[in-house]
Amino acid sequence: MLRKESNFLARRAESLRRVGDLAGGERPFALVTVVRTEPATSARVGDRAVVHPNGTIEGWVGGGCIGPTARREALAALEEGEPRFVRITPDTAATQPGVRTTRMTCASEGTADLYVEPFLPRPTLVVAGDSPVAATLAAIAPPLGFRLVRVDDIAELTTEAVPYPRDTWMVVASFGGFDENAVEAGVKLGLPYVGLVASARRAGRVLGELRNRELEDGALSVVRSPAGLPVGAGGQEGISLSIMAEIFSLHTKLRPPAAGEPEDAPRRSPEAVDPVCGMSVETAAARHTSEHDGETHYFCCSGCKQTFEKEPERYVRAAVSAR
Repeated sequence: MLRKESNFLARRAESLRRVGDLAGGERPFALVTVVRTEPATSARVGDRAVVHPNGTIEGWVGGGCIGPTARREALAALEEGEPRFVRITPDTAATQPGVRTTRMTCASEGTADLYVEPFLPRPTLVVAGDSPVAATLAAIAPPLGFRLVRVDDIAELTTEAVPYPRDTWMVVASFGGFDENAVEAGVKLGLPYVGLVASARRAGRVLGELRNRELEDGALSVVRSPAGLPVGAGGQEGISLSIMAEIFSLHTKLRPPAAGEPEDAPRRSPEAVDPVCGMSVETAAARHTSEHDGETHYFCCSGCKQTFEKEPERYVRAAVSAR
């Protein structure tokens, strides 16, 4: 018993260290914590797991029905940017304000309450180029709460430098140094805004070159030139102020990703219903599937799969009737 308790405490300590590393590295993730349980369930109060935007899980908050539900709710919390309280229970009739209830369909029929908290990095401003505009932007962005990334070489613009493209904003002010390559990199990273500081003639040439590189107009719609809002101020300082005003305005209007937004944006995986127990199953992560009459069926566990394969017609008919 002492050894089990020691391992449990060690896992909790390691999960906190991992959270600190991710938060310090400005990486997006969601932390799922088990805050309450009712017998019988494999989850234990204090269990934690980190869920990354790609759906991978580090840690443990329970198996069977709990793990997939934790992943699904964590990804949804990352989309909305708001924490949530989730109850997984066989009794879904009773509801409480502020509690998301999902059905526990495992044989154990226990209950687990999860607190799901998304951690999102600060908005990032990427400034490409070495110019007075770039220098002024670098000075005013941090006080406004933006993480600053200076890029003097396009090779520096990697997914490591930009871990959360959805809230990363780019200004290209190289004045012909590497405008085309910088704008192309920003577009391909899926950034919501790429401001190009250039004359109308120069901007036209840059966009023309990018079309020659087979970038479509839809993808290039995030490019703004002239960049910035009309604030009535001139000079390098005025240009920088107008650009930050435009970025700050767009940043405050962020919404959950919609269809057509970057694939890196956090979103829930497609789901199917287990025809035996009725549980929602993420199709991309499903380990138990069965083919019947040319259709793939997804299951939460091997037991449901085996039950289905004994009488597939029975469960297919039931599923059709329930639609």
